[in-house]
Parts: sequence; structure tokens; C-alpha cells
Amino acid sequence: MKWQKAVQAFERVEWNGRVEGFLPPEGSVPVNAAPPVYGRFDMDGLSQLRNPTDPSNAQSIARGQEVYRVYCIVCHGERGMGDGPVSSAGSKQGPFADVWPVTIANVRSDGYIYNVIRVGNGGHFAYRMPSYRRIPDTDRWHLVNYVRQLQRESQP
Repeated sequence: MKWQKAVQAFERVEWNGRVEGFLPPEGSVPVNAAPPVYGRFDMDGLSQLRNPTDPSNAQSIARGQEVYRVYCIVCHGERGMGDGPVSSAGSKQGPFADVWPVTIANVRSDGYIYNVIRVGNGGHFAYRMPSYRRIPDTDRWHLVNYVRQLQRESQP
């Protein structure tokens, strides 16, 4: 009993090469499941992700701005032009090249922007944006709303 393995409800347990445990019945809907993870180029799936917040809500945009100032401004810059302090855009000598302005996502869906914030955009040298899973889901949507605001402000 002292060295017995504890098994929690709904935990997968590997025993003699088989996965056993107290799994939910097939086809049941998880209560607190994470949102589905879409591939970076799954445009159909990402376009179906709907923003649950009101994109025109001033409080949502203000919260998005707060989150942007904490996580995004160092690379993307104050106005989202890819010229933050750690970017090597323009005459700056920052360590990160190819920080893209947020305006390039104008043609992308809210779901696409949300997913890039959530999972990053790959490990390719030109795509160095890391995953920001630490940002809560609702704050990611507020951040999407703020990015849209930056995009509108950058239009001529």
C-alpha cells in the first residue's frame, strides 16, 4: 500500500502495454475541454472559430491593449508595425529579424489570429513567434479585438 500507484478518475493508465483507465464513454462531451488545436494552415477550420467577445466593445479593446503591452509590444511595437525594441526592423539592431506588422493579418480570420497567438507560428527562422498559451482564452480574444483596432488605425 505504501508504494501503490494512485489513479485519478478519467486518468489514462498504461498497464502491461495497454492503455486502461476510467475514460469517459465514447462520444461524450468533455466539460472543461481545451479548444481544438488547428493546424497553422487549416484555414477552413480557423475561419469557423468565432470570436465570443464583442469586437466593438471598448472594454474588450482596452483589455486587449493591456495584454498587448505585456506580451506583444516588445516585438510588434507600439502601433503593431513590427518595430518593437527587440526587432531588427528599420535601423534597429534587435535580435529578432522578420517581426511582421499586425497589418499583414488583415485578410485573416479572427480564428487564425487567435490560433497564432495560442500556438505560435512555427519554428522556421523567419517565424519566431512563440506560443502564448499562458494568455487565457478570453484575453486572447480581447487581444484579437485590439489587433483589429491597430489594423483599422493603420489604414490610410
